[in-house]
Amino acid sequence: MRRVIVIGGLGLFGRTAAERLAALGIDSQTASRGSGADVRVDAEDGESIRAAIRAGDLVVDAAGPFQSRSTTLLEAAIDVGFDVLDINDNLAYAEQTIALAEQIEKAGIRVLGSASSVSAVSAAAVNLSGISNPVRLRGFIVPASRHTANTGSAISLIGSVGRPVRTLRAGELRTLRGWDEARRFPMPQPVGNAVGRLFESADAVHLPRIWSSLVDVATYVDTNTWGVNTLLRLAGRSSVVRRLLESQVELGTRLSRSLGSNTGGLGYEIEDADGKVKRLAILASEAGFVTAVAPAILAARAIVEDRFEPRGLVKPDEHVETDELVKYLESSSIRLAQLT
Repeated sequence: MRRVIVIGGLGLFGRTAAERLAALGIDSQTASRGSGADVRVDAEDGESIRAAIRAGDLVVDAAGPFQSRSTTLLEAAIDVGFDVLDINDNLAYAEQTIALAEQIEKAGIRVLGSASSVSAVSAAAVNLSGISNPVRLRGFIVPASRHTANTGSAISLIGSVGRPVRTLRAGELRTLRGWDEARRFPMPQPVGNAVGRLFESADAVHLPRIWSSLVDVATYVDTNTWGVNTLLRLAGRSSVVRRLLESQVELGTRLSRSLGSNTGGLGYEIEDADGKVKRLAILASEAGFVTAVAPAILAARAIVEDRFEPRGLVKPDEHVETDELVKYLESSSIRLAQLT
C-alpha cells in the first residue's frame, strides 16, 4: 500500500493537509525534523529523507520557510523513486524545480510544484475565466492573517519590501522594487476591497509554461491586518523601520494573530489580447487557508486511488480538475465569485 507522508506536518498547512486527507479516508503520517510527528525527517537532510522514505511513497511537502528551501527533497525523490507534491509558492524554488524536470522525467516519478494557491489555484482561475490565450494575469492575495500569520511568511514579506523582486513583464522576468507598485482589487464581502502591493511568486514562471501567450504575470499582497500595510510602506523608505520590523518578527506575528482578519481570499484579473478583462475572487469567511492545501489534497487522493495519469514535472493546470477543485472549496464554505 502506498504511504502518504506529510512533511511539515506539525505546522498549520501540514496539519491541515493531514486532517483533510483523513476526512477523505486517506491515512497519512506526519513528518518533522523535531519531535511530536509520526516520522522524523528533515527536508534539508538527504540522509534523514533516505532513511525514512521509500520508493513508491507519496510525500506532501509543506515544510517551510519556503524561501530558504533547497532541492534536497527532490533530489532524494529522483534517487529513491517517490512522488512529491509541494505547496511552495517561492519563485526561486520553482525555478530550481523546473531545472530538474528532465531528471524527474527519467526517474518516472511525479512532482507537483506549487500545488497550492500559487500556482494550481491561479491556473484554475485562468480556466474559469474562459480566456484561452491570456496575455496578462494579476493575482491578489488577501490572507486570513489571524489564522495564517507565522514567522516564516513574515520574514519573506519583510524581505521583499523595498528590495528587488522579480515578475514577468513584456515576456521577460524583470527585477522591480518590491512593495512599490500598488493595485486595487474589488474583493466582495466578507473580505472587502483590497489594496495589494507587488510581491514575488512562482506564478511568474509556472503559468507561462502552460500559456505561452502570457507576457505579464504579477502578484500583489494585502496583509489584511490593521496598520501592517502602512508599516511595510514605511519600511520600504526607511532602513530604521525595516530593522525594527525585522527585529520584532515574532511580536509582529503574535499581533497579526490578534489584530488580523478571520476572513481572506484570492483575487484574479485575467486579460486577453483585445484588452478584455475577467475578474474573479475566491472568498472565505473562515478557514480560508484550506485553499492553500486543496490542490495537493485532491491530487494526493487521485494518486492514491490510481486516477492520476500525468508523470514527470506536472504543470499546475493538471494538478486537479477545475470543477473538482471548485466543488471541494465550496464544501469547505469557500466560494467563487465571478466579478465580470
